[in-house]
Amino acid sequence: MNVETQSQFDKIFWRGVDLFNAKDFFECHDAFEELWQEDRSDGRLFLQGLIQAAVGCHHLSNGNTSGAISQYMKSLDKLKKYPDDYLELDMKSFRKEIERCFDGACLMNSKGAVYEVDNSFFPELQRIHS
Repeated sequence: MNVETQSQFDKIFWRGVDLFNAKDFFECHDAFEELWQEDRSDGRLFLQGLIQAAVGCHHLSNGNTSGAISQYMKSLDKLKKYPDDYLELDMKSFRKEIERCFDGACLMNSKGAVYEVDNSFFPELQRIHS
């Protein structure tokens, strides 16, 4: 990746992270998808995993527990293939938090419960500070 392409990737990637952390999951999905469509590297599955995590959170925030469960499973399957500190993010903590969201969605689904999920329930993508 040349310097200009890397700079553009970084700009869109960190915008996607900020949108995820702001709980704007739909817009976050769009940002990461823009990168995913162009990426042909080993990081492509990682981006897809982040997209699926955002979509899972979006579904759960709208009471679609079945959709959330499906997206969280797909996301975790992809994200577990990457190191705990991939692209300067604390993926170990993020995966644990997505698993917690998955468990919450499964519990809601098993009880046939649909209720508004507070934004504080959803994880954030944390940068690893060196």
